[in-house]
Amino acid sequence: MNEATLEDTLREFFSQQHSDYDVEVRNGEIVVVSPHDLISSSVVVNLVSLLSAWVRPRRLGHVFESNGGFRYDDGDMMAPDVSYISRERLPHVPRSFANAVPELVVEIQSSTQRASATRAKLRLLLEKGSTVAMYVDPGKHCVEIYRLECNVESYNNGDTFELPDILPGLRIDVIALWPD
Repeated sequence: MNEATLEDTLREFFSQQHSDYDVEVRNGEIVVVSPHDLISSSVVVNLVSLLSAWVRPRRLGHVFESNGGFRYDDGDMMAPDVSYISRERLPHVPRSFANAVPELVVEIQSSTQRASATRAKLRLLLEKGSTVAMYVDPGKHCVEIYRLECNVESYNNGDTFELPDILPGLRIDVIALWPD
């Protein structure tokens, strides 16, 4: 079965059997992904808006939310809650999961997920070649930024974080992520 057909088959099965859930393939295993709660969904929208407002006018690349995802060389298919990929890595946006590795991957902690599982997904995405992984916890109003072989950077309300290695000049106030 080719990759596009597998993706379509999995999505069709889950849309019929579990319409509230999505599916990913991680380490060759099918993983059911639960939907976001409303606060986490709002954080996704806010972060996508902030990133897009920086990326689009500069024509740096593309920002996606979890309805768009990536297919990896080992057959895994994952859709981070938010992702950024440069035009160098993805010059053309396909109408399917992209065969590419995003520079930035973000997971927003939802009330229906375990924090350890969310962080494990981010570690896996870093191992697959993403440059920066971000964990956002709306309940604790904190942001954690991960890079391979680097210390975790932690930010709270009142802090501003930057991503100079992938989006130089971008500054985001942590408080701007939360719903009003």
